[in-house]
Amino acid sequence: MNAKTSLYLLLFISGLSLTASGQASLTLRQTLQLVRTNSPVLRVEQLNINAAQADQVTANLRPNPVLNNQTLFQLNQVPATPVSDAVGPFSRQRRQFWLQATKEFDVFNKRQYRNRFAEASTNVAVRSVAETERGLLFDAANRFLDAWYARIQLALLQRAKANVDTLVQLNKVRLKDLVISSTDLTRTQLISDQYDLQTRTAQQDLRNRLNELRLALGATDSVNVAMNDSIVNPAVLNPLGLFPSVNASSDSLLRLAATTRTDVQVAEANIEAARRNVDLQRVLAKPSNEAGFIWNPQNAVPYAGVFLTLELPVYARNQGEIQKSQVLQEQAGRAAALVQAQIRSEVQSAYQSFMTSRQNIERYTTIRRDADRVLASVRYAYLRGATTLIDFLQAQSSWFDTQTAYYQTLYTYRQNYVRLLYVTGQINSY
Repeated sequence: MNAKTSLYLLLFISGLSLTASGQASLTLRQTLQLVRTNSPVLRVEQLNINAAQADQVTANLRPNPVLNNQTLFQLNQVPATPVSDAVGPFSRQRRQFWLQATKEFDVFNKRQYRNRFAEASTNVAVRSVAETERGLLFDAANRFLDAWYARIQLALLQRAKANVDTLVQLNKVRLKDLVISSTDLTRTQLISDQYDLQTRTAQQDLRNRLNELRLALGATDSVNVAMNDSIVNPAVLNPLGLFPSVNASSDSLLRLAATTRTDVQVAEANIEAARRNVDLQRVLAKPSNEAGFIWNPQNAVPYAGVFLTLELPVYARNQGEIQKSQVLQEQAGRAAALVQAQIRSEVQSAYQSFMTSRQNIERYTTIRRDADRVLASVRYAYLRGATTLIDFLQAQSSWFDTQTAYYQTLYTYRQNYVRLLYVTGQINSY
């Protein structure tokens, strides 16, 4: 290799390094953390907490006092009044003044019940945001795995194409030496062209998956996913050691999900809010009381008194709202029971799928190593002329199918792990 070629190679490698460093290579944990801090959907949902807190402030306010004034003027002078005793039309002898100050008195503690219901509604909003976060994290985790698998497929195609390209170069030399026929070279070149087309498609698919991930993260810069898999080092004997696993039993995971899942907490918060709403509507059926003082000078004669208003609950006793609150309370209870039934089904299904995929990975590990050895053996035999090109291409195709099936199984394993985090509610703290 001459100096000019070495310089070009050095510049090419440096360019690749700069491109890779310009993108953030994210792990699954880092991806979920970015969702918590950057997700625009989560930011919109969090405003519901502020709105509920504002309702709580409103519920805690006391009613304002009311000031009422009435002023009456005597328009005509009394006929029997002598001219010397006549007074002006705006004097207090010809004026009646009514000043009334009243206030509603909360005899039945309605303000306290409103405040308790507002507190429960705020708690519902907080729990709902956590449930929304759980769904967003699950969606972002799946998008991360989609991008990760797209990158794995691209790397696998590049590795397969590199193997075939090396064989094409060797067959060109062997054709010059009349060791093989031109048909063998054409066949290997066709396989290389097919891999090239598949590689271009895989590159576009990877770009699409990364754009979807970037949108889910609310990021403005380009992102990349950390591959961190045995495809980087085919000699890794235990690929499961590169990824987190689960050692708990199905029953313990079920108990964990039944108490910590955010939809369970939302259901419990809805039950409490519905119960407090029933109490509020019942107390709102109580009559309102208003009392105050009156200052009433009439024609220069002062009067004072007391004002009292009592609502008579003859017709309207808040019957409709009480009935509605009771229906909502029953609805909240049934929804909570439904959530518990869903949890049992989801946890059992996710746990069994996870355990099955882990067993499949353990089986594929041996099959994958055997496929590597078979391909290397057939390749060596073909280069020595001990076997035909058809045997090599079959071995290459079998190797590629085995690698594809292995990484598909590993992709399923990681999906099942993420789903297990989701159904147990642990994805919020992952």
